Formats: sequence, C-alpha cells, structure tokens
Amino acid sequence: MVVYPGTKGVADMVAQAMARTSTILDGVFTVDTLPDPAASLDRYARVTDLFGTTRDLVLAAQTAGVAYWKPVRPVFAAKQTVAADMTLTALKTPSVLLLDGNVPLGTTRKLTLSNSLAFPGASFRLKQRNTLGSILGSLMVLNVNLSTPVSLLTGGTQEFIFDMADGWVQVT
Repeated sequence: MVVYPGTKGVADMVAQAMARTSTILDGVFTVDTLPDPAASLDRYARVTDLFGTTRDLVLAAQTAGVAYWKPVRPVFAAKQTVAADMTLTALKTPSVLLLDGNVPLGTTRKLTLSNSLAFPGASFRLKQRNTLGSILGSLMVLNVNLSTPVSLLTGGTQEFIFDMADGWVQVT
C-alpha cells in the first residue's frame, strides 16, 4: 500500500479495517491465550501448542449458540507414558494416544476426559500398547457419559467423542 503525505490516518484506518476482515487473526497464540471464539467466529488463529507441541491453525466456530475453537487438522498421534493419573483435554492433548509405561500390578491409573475446551466432534482414541507387560495394573477412563468408568485392556483400543448434548460418549 502506498501512503501519501498527509494520509497516514487514512492508511491506518484501512490497515485496521483489513485486519478486522482477515480470515486469520493477527498474532500467534497458545491454546490458553486464544481470544473469545464468539468474537472471532469464522476466523482462524495460529497456535503454537496445539496438542501440546504442534504449531497449527484453529477455527472459531459455533453450534447451537455455543462458540468454541476447533483444530483445522484434528487428528494428532503421540506415544504417552502413563506414570500417574492424567487429564485429557481437547486442543491440549493429542487426539490419538499410544499408552505405555509402568503401571504396577494392583494399581489403577485414571484417565479423565475434560470438558474444558471440548468441541463438538472432539475425540480421543486410546490404545494401550502391549509392551512386554509393563502395564500390569489397570487403566480406567473417567468422565464418560456412562454409569461406570471404562476399562482399557492391555492391547485394547477405546474411542470417545464429545457430543454437545451428552458430553463424552464411548464409540468403541
């Protein structure tokens, strides 16, 4: 853009108007510093810590009057060592987790699905890797819309999806 003498104010106004109509928000964010999605509907934001480590885009969307951020590419897999109880949070935790670690016999580790940052269609696919019997205890998935926790067996896979009406539901 060419700025002629005496037109700096006009150039600033044009630049601000262009920034407001851009499909991508100015700046770079972390998941925790994303602006209110209701104020940014249909716009993208760059985040540096999507799924904990990935730099990518998220989109501000709305369903049934509820605004939320959702990843443009929602599937991200990572190996996760289970050393203690864990909370799994959409946008912060990889959507596919290959679980291993040392869970002693008689010990139960709890994996809690958080409603924080959950968006319609958010999902977690959890695979307990069969790695030489290192997980001898049990893994239980909590906060699923069932009356009891879901057990994740050695070598087994469970999938959960977030529904706005029902919360986290078991798919498999």
